[in-house]
Amino acid sequence: MPSPVSVLESRLGINQVLTNLAQGYKQPDFVMRLLFPLADVSTYGGQIIQFDEAAYEDVTDDRADGAPYPEVQSGYSGVPFKLAFKGLTYKVPDKRRNEMANMKINWGAMATNVLMSKAGLRHEIESAAIATTAANYATNNVVTLSSGTQLNESGVDPDPVIRTGITAVGNQIGVEPNVMLIGVSAFDALATKYARNFTSTNTTPGLRQQLTEDTLAQIFGFARCRKVKALKKVGATKSRVMDKDIVLAYTNPAALNSDRLPYRPMGNIDVNMLEPSYGYTYVYVNNPLMYDPGRNEENKYTYYQLDFDRKVVATGVQESDSKIISGYLIKNAVA
Repeated sequence: MPSPVSVLESRLGINQVLTNLAQGYKQPDFVMRLLFPLADVSTYGGQIIQFDEAAYEDVTDDRADGAPYPEVQSGYSGVPFKLAFKGLTYKVPDKRRNEMANMKINWGAMATNVLMSKAGLRHEIESAAIATTAANYATNNVVTLSSGTQLNESGVDPDPVIRTGITAVGNQIGVEPNVMLIGVSAFDALATKYARNFTSTNTTPGLRQQLTEDTLAQIFGFARCRKVKALKKVGATKSRVMDKDIVLAYTNPAALNSDRLPYRPMGNIDVNMLEPSYGYTYVYVNNPLMYDPGRNEENKYTYYQLDFDRKVVATGVQESDSKIISGYLIKNAVA
């Protein structure tokens, strides 16, 4: 069950039934929690717990009899963070409620699911903005492809491009990426290219095996590979939150199924400073949460409100400049 809400919060109007529904919400097509899984924080500000590169320092364990033991420590706090206040309102006008009364809609449940869908999309957008910005990566952890080198071109072999990224991460943190997130256009280009190489076995002549996320993961040795399908609309323009890029990342192994889990409590994991994890989403304890419905008598509507205070942070970074080293960005992988 989700973490209990305090008596004080209950008096402030927390609706535990709707909160349970919000925390149990699932959206398997939102995949950015693979890079930035949810992690509880009990304050609205602090220091980001980042991976300690001292883990790779060659510290001798030789000691003379009676001499002090060589000392090591793990983990360090990086740059400050401050949680962003995040909230949405769902409005149900009285006339709409009356018009749809025969449908017996549970408006509380409807509001909660709509609000969580919107908040989940915002998390996808926020996370993709960090993951696909070349300036966020260390020099050896990003490549921007251009005409003549992009993966959709007939003469370009994707294997060395992707394997270069795998090696680059391994050279920085000592372990290889376990997750690949790939934009839809980039995935389609690879599916077309690899389909030409698959052979037909025990099938009608002419049929070829289709490239799937799992197949792509197996080819390169990733634990998970997911297409980033989330769609956003700004004004009249629709676009994918990540379409032409590929991100390879080492993420906390406890988070490898986070896209399949509800947002809480199973979707929440502990920050492990011993893992060079790509990132986390710091979430204020007990969020997301829903309030009791309110009324606006002047304009004749009922409203439902969601709080989901959080901050998306990169943690697998260089100590010197906070540039990402636990991931590799292939920018503009296709035209």
